[in-house]
Parts: sequence; structure tokens; C-alpha cells
Amino acid sequence: MSSAPHTRSPWTQQELNQRREHTLEFDEGIIDELEQWRNHSPEVIEDEVTHAHVADMTRLQQLALRTREEVYRGSGVVRVSAPPLDRVDDDLLRRYYLAFGVHLGTPLGNYGRLYEVKDRGGDYTKTAIPVSQTKAATGLHTDSSAVDVLPDLVGLICIRPAPVGGASRIACALLAHQKLSQDHPELCRILEEPHYRDIVTPGADQSQRQRNRFPVFDVSDPSRGPVCRYMRFWIEKGYEKAEIEPHPQLQAALDQLDAILEEPDSVATFTLQRGEMLWVDNTTTLHDRTAYEDDPDAPRLLLRQWVVG
Repeated sequence: MSSAPHTRSPWTQQELNQRREHTLEFDEGIIDELEQWRNHSPEVIEDEVTHAHVADMTRLQQLALRTREEVYRGSGVVRVSAPPLDRVDDDLLRRYYLAFGVHLGTPLGNYGRLYEVKDRGGDYTKTAIPVSQTKAATGLHTDSSAVDVLPDLVGLICIRPAPVGGASRIACALLAHQKLSQDHPELCRILEEPHYRDIVTPGADQSQRQRNRFPVFDVSDPSRGPVCRYMRFWIEKGYEKAEIEPHPQLQAALDQLDAILEEPDSVATFTLQRGEMLWVDNTTTLHDRTAYEDDPDAPRLLLRQWVVG
């Protein structure tokens, strides 16, 4: 598990929208680099692609470096505009996204290198499955419910948007912690203590449920700032499956946190279109999406990567 440092100030949605550095333009020279890769390697095994395979993509590397600078030292959020869609097919989009993650750091393979975010017909409230496998709305959260698996960055690229719904929403965890600590310090301290989580992350040791505890806001390293790891449903399920009573004020603390996260100035909302990318610092930026309806002939499909380092 990495502990990449972050140094940034909290942001409101208005401040984020006014920050030019968080929206980057696609460089068309990257298409030539991708086509050269495809000509040289018509078939690739995605989980085996290393930096050596994409090291000569200098235009892509520059865009990835600008992304890395903004997610670690800027707002913690980057949106990259789509390539010209008449010049890219699904294979080039997958290669572009894969190479981008490799240039950002070390992609994790818990869900496979490029995890398909799509509706698989399940219900996460009835079965221990990731919310990403459903078309339900989700609460603002960070990724991974396992104590030993913490991606620094979470990325998404849109292959096919939904005809209805499926908008992305993001919020600043640092702003939420600041407000909570100032206005409700007793409740904030509860969330700075370890809490049980249900384990749904692939590859995690399911036998370690009793040790799968960590804070919503980890403030143990003042030089790093608060590290947020939050999804309310998995906290509640964690206590239920551990058969342990939570702190009597935990529900009140979670209610207050959710209320702060949903304040009008907290949430930035947008819809990713085909070819657009979103990258967030998974320890300072919460994300979710609105519920959506699929086109049966072209169901919504996003690809997700987890990256450390």
C-alpha cells in the first residue's frame, strides 16, 4: 500500500470549476503514438503491459505528468477531454487509458487492470458485490473496503455513456473534514477512530474481518493531512457481520458527514462522454454517480483503474 503525499487546500465545487488546471485537453499527437503501438503489437495482454511497452509515448507521458501534478499537488481531480472520436475505436481507447495508468504509477490488478464498470444485474444491498456492478445510485465514497488495499488514484474512462442518468459526482474530503472538525468536533473525533468495514475488494483476505478496521479520516500523520476512506454502507455492514455494536454516536457522525458532503457548495456534477477521462486522488476526493438506465443495444460502459505510487 502506498502513502503518496498530498499537499493541497480544500475546495468547493465553485472553486474547482474555476480552476483551469483540473481540466486538460487531449493531445492529438497521442493518437499517432497509439497507432504505432498497435501496428507494432496488434495484440496485447492488458495485465502484462509495463512501462517498457509504452515508454516511447512521450506526448502521452507529458499529459500523464500534468495529470499527476494536479491530482497530487493541486485539486486532486483531473478531467481530460476526449480524443477526436472519428479517429479512435474502442481498442485505441482501451490502449490509451491503459498506457495512461502505467505512466501515472503502478496499476493494481484486484479487479483486473481495466475493470469494466457496468450493470451486471445485481443488488449490492443484498449481496456483497461492488456498487460498480449495478446501475443504482451510490453515496459519495472512496474505493476499496479492505484495510490493506488502498489505491492512491482512481481513474475512469467513458466508452459508452448511458442515455439516461449515470452522471459523475465528486466532493472534497478535506473540505468535509475541515467543516466537521470546526462545527462538530466530538463527532469528527469518532470518525478519526478505526471502524469495521465489510470486505468486498477482490484479493483481500476474507478471514481477516476482525482486523478490517480503519478510520474514515486518518489524521495520524500531520504532515500528510487527513486520509479519507469512506463508504457508509460497508461500515454499517462491517459492524453487522462482526456482530459488534458500534459507538452510540457513530450514526450521528455519519449523518453529519453525509449532510456536509451534500451541501450545495460541496458536490461537482458532470457526465463523462465517450473518450473522456476522470482521475481523482482516492484519499482526498470522494466520488459517486447517479442512477442510470441502459440502452439494451449499447449499455453504459466505463473502464476503471486503481493506481498506486
